[in-house]
Amino acid sequence: MVVLHKLLALDLDGTMLNPDKIITPETRSSIQQLMAEEVAVTIASGRFPASVWLHAREIPLNFTLVALNGAVTVDAKTGQMIEGFPLDTASLLYMLDVIEEEGAYVHFYGYNVLYVQQINDTNRNWSLNNVVVRPELPLTEEHYKEQTELIQLVEVGSDFRSFVTNTPSLIYKAAVICTDLAARERIYDKLESSAMFQCTKTGRLRFDVNAAGISKRDALERVCRYSGIKREEVAVAGDYDNDLDMLQWAGLGIAMGNAEPHIQAIADVITGSNEQDGVAMAIRNYLL
Repeated sequence: MVVLHKLLALDLDGTMLNPDKIITPETRSSIQQLMAEEVAVTIASGRFPASVWLHAREIPLNFTLVALNGAVTVDAKTGQMIEGFPLDTASLLYMLDVIEEEGAYVHFYGYNVLYVQQINDTNRNWSLNNVVVRPELPLTEEHYKEQTELIQLVEVGSDFRSFVTNTPSLIYKAAVICTDLAARERIYDKLESSAMFQCTKTGRLRFDVNAAGISKRDALERVCRYSGIKREEVAVAGDYDNDLDMLQWAGLGIAMGNAEPHIQAIADVITGSNEQDGVAMAIRNYLL
């Protein structure tokens, strides 16, 4: 039996974007060609809603978007939140206890707001790192001001505990960054074993934390249910740990050629790397 796919969900970094964080003309063209065949295309990313929406607008995409690892779904036309699932106050306070005990760094993601204890070299350019990169423009605040203004950087002071207590339901994701790999693993294990969080590694020195049960897969399941799309009719492409569950869930899980071996191992197929326009290759080989 031939399965006709109705939706393709794409991770951004390491997947839809090349190593220079650019949507290449070949990737853009292949996505547009797929949409012309009446297949919906969306982005499922750990990035801010504004960043996901800005990249979707470049194509432009035509289906509900997934941001902050599934904590938020976004209207592809307006960039406004459809649904949001924040971390609760008690969980955040426990998280802070564990992180402070190990002396690690953490910042919190609101809806297009990055909350930090103090502005420093780690977080100063976070908004700039979320823009749609133009090959002809230097990556500076001056050239991307229109985009960076959509994401606020808010310094809340040294008492994160008071901040999360007094501003409930504002935080959708946390990013824990720790150069001590042993300490990072201890934090990860404690948070994961508490059953209060969904933890996903997003780099060698960092991992993301969402509320328990919140993931890209969870968000895609919801939006597909609302749209009458079956799991078998969904294809997804990704390259890292926060893509793992959606790759396992989808009817067609496509691992990028640059994905880690354990990601490739659970995928149905492996395409080229993001340096080789692997998304375009996958669309040609498996979806058109």
